[in-house]
Amino acid sequence: MSTIRPALLADLPLLAARLSPLPLFTRYGHTATRLEQLLGGALGRGEQLLVIDADGPRGMAWFLTSGTLGIGGYLRLIAVDPTFQNRGTGAALLAAFETHTFAKSAHAFLLVSDFNDGAQRFYERHGYVRVGALAGLVLPEVNELLYWKRRPPAS
Repeated sequence: MSTIRPALLADLPLLAARLSPLPLFTRYGHTATRLEQLLGGALGRGEQLLVIDADGPRGMAWFLTSGTLGIGGYLRLIAVDPTFQNRGTGAALLAAFETHTFAKSAHAFLLVSDFNDGAQRFYERHGYVRVGALAGLVLPEVNELLYWKRRPPAS
């Protein structure tokens, strides 16, 4: 059984080793060492980092619950160990992000690289709408696509 919990510094070496081979990280030049440093920095700044734990960390959601455009939260990254993909792991991490974010903000934002068609379909299935593009934000040859979702009305 897997559980979603806050990440610990002790999780980062194994998490980074499991996730760094993903095409997204290789495209941006993030080795396991670099990914571990980035995630450690996030924890040090008090940013939200959740892991899905099943015999160790198998995926993560890295986010801020407020501050984006002064009105919303920002999902920096969801990544799932390839052996745990297509099991609802990403959807569970996304739901956890939304729960945390929509408790504080009325809007959620995220960026998806233009080459990452699977992620675009994933977020669109979960109600995110593409609202723009930022050309060359991180890499000169890549557009980062801006997605947005409004907090659902209270039932």
